[in-house]
Amino acid sequence: MLGFLTLTAGAGLGGTFFFWTRERLALSERAAADARLKLLQAQIEPHFLFNTLANLQALIGSDPQRAQAMLGHLDGYLRATLASTRNDMSTLAEEFALLRGYLEILAIRMGPRLAYSLDLPPALAKAKLPPMLLQPLVENAIKHGLEPMVEGGTLRVAASAEDRQLVLLVEDSGPGFGAASTSGTGVGLLHVQERIAAVYGDAATVDIGESADGGVRITLRLPWQE
Repeated sequence: MLGFLTLTAGAGLGGTFFFWTRERLALSERAAADARLKLLQAQIEPHFLFNTLANLQALIGSDPQRAQAMLGHLDGYLRATLASTRNDMSTLAEEFALLRGYLEILAIRMGPRLAYSLDLPPALAKAKLPPMLLQPLVENAIKHGLEPMVEGGTLRVAASAEDRQLVLLVEDSGPGFGAASTSGTGVGLLHVQERIAAVYGDAATVDIGESADGGVRITLRLPWQE
C-alpha cells in the first residue's frame, strides 16, 4: 500500500510538473511573439512617421488644407495605435478605424495612385482579435506592392464570417510575389503568423496566394470571439 501511494503521488507530481512546464512554455512563446511584434512596430513606425512629417512640412506651405487634413488623420492614427498597444485584444471596429487613419494619410501622400476599400459588416464590428494584427499586412501591401509602382494600385481589406470563423482578407493589385519590388515582405507576414500561432494554435490558419489582379492575397481564418 505504501509503495502504491508513493507511485501515485509521484505520478501526480510528475503530471503536474509536465502541465505546468507546458503552460509556462506556451506563455513564454506568447511573450516572445508579443516582444517581436513591438520590435516590428518600433522598426516600422519611425519610417512612417518621418515620411508623414516630411510631407506635412512640404504641404504646409503649398497646400495648407491638405496639410490640416493629414494632421487630423495622423492624430487619429496615433491615438488608435496607442490604445491598441495597451490591450491584449482588440475589436474589428477598432482595427478598421486604425487602418482607415493609416490609409487616409497614405492617400494624401500618394494621391490618385492609391485606391482602397475597407469592408466590415456591422455584425462583425465587435469580433475580437489580437491588436494591430492586420497592420503589418497592409503596410507590406503598400510598401512592397503598390508604392513602388508608377501607376500605383488598389488595396482591399475585408471581413466576413464562415462556420463561426472570422475570415480576414488583405489583397492588393501589385506585381505579386514574383517581382523584385516585393522583397522583404516576409518579415511582417512571419510576425503575423507567429502571433496567430501563439494565440490560437492550430485553430487559426494563414493562406497566401495571388489576387485576381495579380497581386498578393492573404487570408486569415480565426476563431470568432466576442
